[in-house]
Amino acid sequence: MAVLAILLYLIFFGLIHKNSLKISQNPEEYFMYCFLGFVVSIIPTGYLLSAFNLINRPVVWGLVLLLFVLLQNFAIKLKSEDGYRSIKDVFSEIRTGLSSFWSSCGRWEKGIFVVLSLFMLIVTIINILVLVMTYPNEWDSMTGHLVKCAYYLQNGHMGRVNGTTWSIDYYPNSLPTLQIFGYHLLGEKGFKLIHFLSYWVFVISTHGIARKLFQNTKGAIFAAFMAALLPSALIQAVTTETDIVQSAYLGMVVYFLLELKEQVNFKNILILALILGVWISHKVTFMLIGPAVFVIALYVLFSAKGLTKKLPLAFGLLVLSMAVYVAPNGYIGNLKVAEKPSLGALSAPPIMMKYHGIEGYSNRDKLRNFEFNVLRYSSDFLHLDGLRNTEWGEKLNNSFRAVPNKVFNKFGLERGEFWVVYPFEMMGNPQMQFYKERPFWGIISFALVLPVFVLILIAYFRKKVDLLPVLFVSAAAIHFFTLSFTAPYDPIKGRYFMNMAVWCLPLLAFLFEKKTKWKPYLLVCSVIIGITAVLTLSHRRLYPLVGENNIFEIDRTAQLTLSRPEFSDAYYKFEELVPEDAIVALGTQQEHEDYVYPLWGKDFERTLIPIHPFRSPVKPIPPEAQYLFYSEGVIPFKDGDIQLGKGDQTNDTPVPESKYFLRKL
Repeated sequence: MAVLAILLYLIFFGLIHKNSLKISQNPEEYFMYCFLGFVVSIIPTGYLLSAFNLINRPVVWGLVLLLFVLLQNFAIKLKSEDGYRSIKDVFSEIRTGLSSFWSSCGRWEKGIFVVLSLFMLIVTIINILVLVMTYPNEWDSMTGHLVKCAYYLQNGHMGRVNGTTWSIDYYPNSLPTLQIFGYHLLGEKGFKLIHFLSYWVFVISTHGIARKLFQNTKGAIFAAFMAALLPSALIQAVTTETDIVQSAYLGMVVYFLLELKEQVNFKNILILALILGVWISHKVTFMLIGPAVFVIALYVLFSAKGLTKKLPLAFGLLVLSMAVYVAPNGYIGNLKVAEKPSLGALSAPPIMMKYHGIEGYSNRDKLRNFEFNVLRYSSDFLHLDGLRNTEWGEKLNNSFRAVPNKVFNKFGLERGEFWVVYPFEMMGNPQMQFYKERPFWGIISFALVLPVFVLILIAYFRKKVDLLPVLFVSAAAIHFFTLSFTAPYDPIKGRYFMNMAVWCLPLLAFLFEKKTKWKPYLLVCSVIIGITAVLTLSHRRLYPLVGENNIFEIDRTAQLTLSRPEFSDAYYKFEELVPEDAIVALGTQQEHEDYVYPLWGKDFERTLIPIHPFRSPVKPIPPEAQYLFYSEGVIPFKDGDIQLGKGDQTNDTPVPESKYFLRKL
């Protein structure tokens, strides 16, 4: 059966490839169409198989995927396109383009691109090795994202689990379908596949947007390098966080909006409707990005010839796309169980919105929160993230921050108001070190993005650049202010701001509109950005390449618990005492954010039954359970229960580690 599943998947990939060739006008479109064909087929397949309790059947996945991709093939044949004949044509165009690009580069430009290529090669090799040799171990996935996937694989469907952690039942089901397909394709490490692909789509779409903005090949390639070396993107390329996927979707939304401006036809309207549906289905934070997208969409609407006449068609296709991708994703189910409908209720219970949102704030507090966040996040951007992961880099960052600290200290930003997860600290908490896993942009933000904003605005007033780049600057500002307004300060927000890079990084192509003026400066910046990128990966907390926790030298359990090593011993002991195919009742707790994912075992053969749903009383232990795994404070201790670990010993995480116990039933 495994061989049959692999064969079906290969046919699926082959048909996506052929479909993408037929409709692509340039290489970047080919790769984006491949990605789009991949996600628009897998997501509804997951929804459909869930309805029949078949989401854990790899062969059935392959059969249904073929139906979806053949449907795409049929639609393409109805609208003939003059695309590529073979993949050789795609790579031939890339080779020709790169040859022409290189021959047009001056001395300084060649230096810049050689440096960036070298560092790009290093970080790509590192992340590929991490992708294929390590296990997913990001905090939110150990408690929620991948726990959700594991329950779905165990149960065969995506129905509500009533898990201990709220995100298991409230986060949308769009991304889990893609992660589960990755699992069927590559095993446990395949959970990270969609995230790694999204990283490259984010890079490719940045190049495409930059090229449409300035028709400047050198600038577009430079912008793509900046996307590829962006610290937050590098980190998420091989984790199972949601934001890199959001960035890929957003990049495609913006690219195809600009494509629609150039060519108003059925194909571009359909593609845009599909990617909008997928983007909206991914995560409710699309609403935080929506105002910025609206600015560009409005521009396209009024500048694209004949688009207003196609609005009924566009609206109809968007409604159809949302019916396929958004309606089944869980938003409606969340609203059904909410006490009162609200935007926050689409993806979180009310009690979590109380902490993570501002719905309960007075108007005065909303304004104060906004003012604090604008300053706090501005401060967070003014750090040498990546470099400060090392001792010498931290000293360098402390020196660099001398002037910013004097300015920001005047506003009393460190007062304990308006925060979630952990209070704001000017230099970041030295124990938590959130900046190692949720970095901002390093020098890219203040050494490149801010200057190019100023240059574009000056050029616009001198009538040397058209309106669209200015609208991208406006979209970036709106995005920043929206994130600052809609929630209390969160030290891990660096991952949310990665989406803002879709507006900012393509504008860096403007620096190559001038012949030589900026080139020496850009060469220096390129060296610093490259070093930053390497150190971001070598000294990150989840997949460190240095020290005693070198990720390639520790086993699976140590990897899974690397961010919370104080309870590693408990999971080792659990593995020793509990058979791989046992049925285990779970009395874990939300307050300590207990790691549930490791309990399934390396082959996912155990059956886990949660008996302590989020913010609910403990349920009776089911009769079929053979073991009870519980956290101190959830279930009373009984004689004979085995203590698995010591629990929290040091204050090095935002919440303490639980003390775990095991009972043989």
